[in-house]
Amino acid sequence: MTEPMTKPARAATEGSAGIDRSGPPLLEVRNLVKHFPVRGGPFGRARAQVRAVDGVSFDLWRGETLGLVGESGCGKSTTGRTLLRLIEPTAGEIRYGGQDVRALDRMGLRALRRRAQIVFQDPVGSLNPRLSVGAMLEEALTVHGLGLPNRRDRAVELLERVGLSADHIDRYPHEFSGGQRQRLGIARALSVEPDFLVLDEPVSALDVSVQAQVINLLQDLQAQLGLTYLFIAHDLAVVEHVSDRVAVMYLGRIVELADAREIYHAPRHPYTRALLSAVPRPDPVGRESRQRIVLEGDVPSPIDPPSGCPFHPRCPHPAKDASCRGVGPSLDGPRAGPLVACHHPLQSAGTQA
Repeated sequence: MTEPMTKPARAATEGSAGIDRSGPPLLEVRNLVKHFPVRGGPFGRARAQVRAVDGVSFDLWRGETLGLVGESGCGKSTTGRTLLRLIEPTAGEIRYGGQDVRALDRMGLRALRRRAQIVFQDPVGSLNPRLSVGAMLEEALTVHGLGLPNRRDRAVELLERVGLSADHIDRYPHEFSGGQRQRLGIARALSVEPDFLVLDEPVSALDVSVQAQVINLLQDLQAQLGLTYLFIAHDLAVVEHVSDRVAVMYLGRIVELADAREIYHAPRHPYTRALLSAVPRPDPVGRESRQRIVLEGDVPSPIDPPSGCPFHPRCPHPAKDASCRGVGPSLDGPRAGPLVACHHPLQSAGTQA
């Protein structure tokens, strides 16, 4: 039976008692950059750079869920993988629990990956088809020296925690449905008892009814285990439901970061407003009263991004001027308050500063 998403949308200022802002953030990211070389010619020399992530900064507190949204190709997944050094960053600073992630050696990285794990978008590609479920979970326990001496009992416990049963332990990934495979991916991530999970499009490959079940599972696990999430997605309705704060990415940069309630009810960046105008709404009255914003042109190439504000070639803002083309705006605002990278931020939906 489908489990409906009945829990109210969360916001950092309301209903988020599990967030601990009494101390420093669990994760601090400053000016994170990841460029990929584009090689060509007879000697395979780098001809250009793809600016996949181009100066991303944010904080993430214990117990918080930060939603990271944007169009496909904006750098969301690259950001998540770079935080764990699954992809090596080009520049910038990443501090996890006060520790410099970029300075970690091999043993330091192993210790980090016990505390910080990732759940991938594709549950098929992320599970080893040659290993049974029990062997897969026991392997993670063995690598990190956990679950001794009863690793099989620990594997059964993990399966039951994500809504599966002990009967599944000797089966292989191809014997499960898509939603069950994603539960296996979550169980594997939880096996090493992490504090932080990067959820990289964890429900985008699933049917809508199964999405609800997996999202409710993730929220229950967060409440039970005190987990911190970076929730990467392009489905704005899902992100609104699960997130305390939301960061909106465009062309490798965060253009707006604020409480989920504020982002969805009073967006300040023109790109955020355009994204939200495309979200389907079941209320026919709301649909008629809402103006659909259609952006002109295509997303610029990350190989040759525009000067100044990266959004200015497509920006419908009536106050757009030469400053937008000349100087890139910074993500300004109070440290724990709304941040917006725009020379002419909106005061509320439909009004300009």
